[in-house]
Amino acid sequence: MKVCILSMQRVPNFGSLLQSLALKRMLEQLGHTVSFLDIEKNEEDNYLLHSDTGVVIPRSGKLRHIVNKLKRIDRYAFNRLHIRRLATKQNMLFAAFCQETLGASNQSNKEHYDCCVIGSDEVFNCLTESPWGFTSQLFGNVPQADRVITYAASCGATEVKALPEAVAQRIAEALENVQGFSVRDEKTWQFVAALSNKEIVLHADPVMISDFSADIDNTPLPENLPKRYCVVYSYYNRISDPGEIAQIKAFCKRNNLTPVTVGAPQMWIRRHLVLTPMEALKVLRNAEFVFTDTFHGTIFSSKYARAFAVMTRPSNENKLGDLLWRFGLEKHKIVHFGQVDTVGKFATDPEVLATPVKKYRDSALAYLQTMIQ
Repeated sequence: MKVCILSMQRVPNFGSLLQSLALKRMLEQLGHTVSFLDIEKNEEDNYLLHSDTGVVIPRSGKLRHIVNKLKRIDRYAFNRLHIRRLATKQNMLFAAFCQETLGASNQSNKEHYDCCVIGSDEVFNCLTESPWGFTSQLFGNVPQADRVITYAASCGATEVKALPEAVAQRIAEALENVQGFSVRDEKTWQFVAALSNKEIVLHADPVMISDFSADIDNTPLPENLPKRYCVVYSYYNRISDPGEIAQIKAFCKRNNLTPVTVGAPQMWIRRHLVLTPMEALKVLRNAEFVFTDTFHGTIFSSKYARAFAVMTRPSNENKLGDLLWRFGLEKHKIVHFGQVDTVGKFATDPEVLATPVKKYRDSALAYLQTMIQ
């Protein structure tokens, strides 16, 4: 079959790229020819969200963002200039991976496909600001495909009760085009169930049930790494609270570790590593410890790191809590960085993941094989 994936492969971060690759490989394993669709803006859809019937981001939220940026004009100003140069190089590597390894092409949206798989990642998260805004394409309006299904889709922070009525109606209409619903977490199951009466199944993120070990083995460790280091894996400058910074620095000092960042920089850490996705996994596997507060950072750490701690926050407790519980990883959870010494005693145990990973992988392949034929 000629299959397309409608996902976030153009989003410049390791999680988006590697979940795209993992799903592509799963579909290829089933014998399909796989391409990627790009997300298309839809001004009519987007108007429904930004009209007087609904506001995506309160002005206070935008103001808070500006204030936070002003607050960060601090003693790390010089490091910001250094990191901006590194970020440009990193984005070039992201773009190269998308084109060369994923095979993403600007021509793919002009082709026709037997089936479109929407997912994985937060494809249903339409109330979070994005370059494409709200588009019903991500909910099933895909004219390029004869059949549309989802795989491990997530609604992220979006809730049905927060949707303007016209947007909810548009989503419900688009979901009628979907022949099979696969979601990533319980919250997304409830989201889809509120807007559609079709059957829904729950599956794992493709990165969790895929194995990149061979890729990592064949990837050299980057040069000039500190001998003993701790990876801080988060969103761009998300860890900016002075108390959190002090606790991480103290942990690294006690354990003689050099803090480094992977994927996105934290302005208080000088050593930001510019890496390909497989180099990033290699660096995580070689690290003495990993701090993360992201979904894919948790998956990468649980599969490849020696030891790690997952910081949950009110904004991500749903998806991270669900992930940690589903795969028996709760002992790695912290709610503040002061707990890390306790969590740091727990080494990563591959056996913990073995049984649930096999169960979810078998279920995923069976679902995809059944739905794409």
